[in-house]
Amino acid sequence: MGDDLQTVDLRLTRSFQIAENLKLHLSVDAFNVLNRPNVDEITTVYGAPDFIGAVPRDYKDGIGSPASPLFGQPRTMFNPRQLQFGVKLTF
Repeated sequence: MGDDLQTVDLRLTRSFQIAENLKLHLSVDAFNVLNRPNVDEITTVYGAPDFIGAVPRDYKDGIGSPASPLFGQPRTMFNPRQLQFGVKLTF
């Protein structure tokens, strides 16, 4: 398991009255605004019957073993910063 998930999401909306029965709604959503890399899964396959050197206790212990150089490295990540725009017309 990686570090704790930390993300900041924001939403800005604005409405405009165009006519008596016509309204325009605009919105912008920003996900993971700070663009923090969030690790979803790490490589847990070691590749040797016993640990060579120190036994890793936490994520990012960095054992750097020749038996498995990818052990403990991020395998998948959550989404980076994303923007979403929306327009809605009500009548």
